[in-house]
Amino acid sequence: MLASDRPSNSVTWLAGWTLSTFGIGALIILFFGGYDFSKSGTPTTAACVVQIVLGVLLLVAAARFWSRRPSRTGKVPEEPGWMTRIGKMSPVWAFLIGAFWINTAVVVAAGVDTLRAEISNRDSIIVFAAFTLVTLSMQGALILYAYLLPKSAAVGLHRIREWIARNQEAALAVVALVLAVWIASQGISGLRG
Repeated sequence: MLASDRPSNSVTWLAGWTLSTFGIGALIILFFGGYDFSKSGTPTTAACVVQIVLGVLLLVAAARFWSRRPSRTGKVPEEPGWMTRIGKMSPVWAFLIGAFWINTAVVVAAGVDTLRAEISNRDSIIVFAAFTLVTLSMQGALILYAYLLPKSAAVGLHRIREWIARNQEAALAVVALVLAVWIASQGISGLRG
């Protein structure tokens, strides 16, 4: 968002990210705090099968992204259309994308890990508030840097845009592969246990 044609949207995006991170985490803790998420608990067979299927689907997606790399297809890398759309979106859309972006999957996983720690709901909320502050500070530091030192930040942000244009498919393939292995291995280990 900072590298787009409308970098001011990064502030509203961060607001959406922060509110949804804490809100989703708090809801998970409050609604599921009474269930057994300890490592000694056994997952259901259906949950394990769903994890394996999801892992296989992510593996297929990784292979598809990898095959669409410009170095493999011979096409000249172009800036993705979504980069242009980000530069034209309203602050409301920036907020909504921040609130419902890929962070939701990470937040759910962090919420479940907090529940596995077997601490009180109050302490879990405090831990999740700290998690939210860490994610806020890391991304907020980048935004602050871009606003305080715009000339030097512009050089780095331009390089990021170029890197995305050249490597989007490869990066997506790697992320999908890592998630596929992680999720499928949890399902497989759950079936073995």
